[in-house]
Amino acid sequence: MNIQTANRLVALRKERGFSQEELAAKIGVSRQAVSKWERAEASPDTDNLILLARLYQVSLDELLAISDIPASSPPPPEALAEDEADAASEPPEPRPFEAPAPPAEPNGGWDGASPPQRNYLKLTRFPYPVLAVLIYLILGFSYRWWHPGWLIFFTIPFYYWFAAAVDRSRQG
Repeated sequence: MNIQTANRLVALRKERGFSQEELAAKIGVSRQAVSKWERAEASPDTDNLILLARLYQVSLDELLAISDIPASSPPPPEALAEDEADAASEPPEPRPFEAPAPPAEPNGGWDGASPPQRNYLKLTRFPYPVLAVLIYLILGFSYRWWHPGWLIFFTIPFYYWFAAAVDRSRQG
C-alpha cells in the first residue's frame, strides 16, 4: 500500500468520527491491523476494502484514488498517537462466536456494521479418500471384490473436481 492510500484511510476514518478501535470492531479486524493500514505497513485485503468502502459510503475507486491526494509524508506521529495510546497496552479482546441471523432483506440484510456471512459446507474439505478406503474394505470383505473394488480410487480426483466446482458456484 502506498502512503497516499494510507493517508486517505486516515482522513476518511477521522471524517466519519471513528477511532481505530471502533473501526476495527465494525469491520471485524484488530485495531493493530487498522493502524498498520494507516501507516502503510500493510494493505487491507479485498473483503476489507469492500467493507471500508461501504462503511464510508464511497466507491472503491474513491477509496483507493491517489490522484486527488497530494503526495506527502506519512501522517505525523502525534496524529496517530492519540488513537494508539488508548489500546497500546492492552491486547484486543477476542470476540465471541455469534451465529449469523438469517437475512430479512433482499440485499442480505447488510447494514454496514458487520460483514455478510454465508455458512456453506466446503465440499473440498470432506475427506473423500477415507470414504473410498472404507467402501473398498466393505466391498472386499463382504463380497470378495478386492480386484474390481480398487476402481473406487479412480473416483477421488473426480470428486474433488466436482466439489471445487460446487464450492466456486456457491461463492459467487
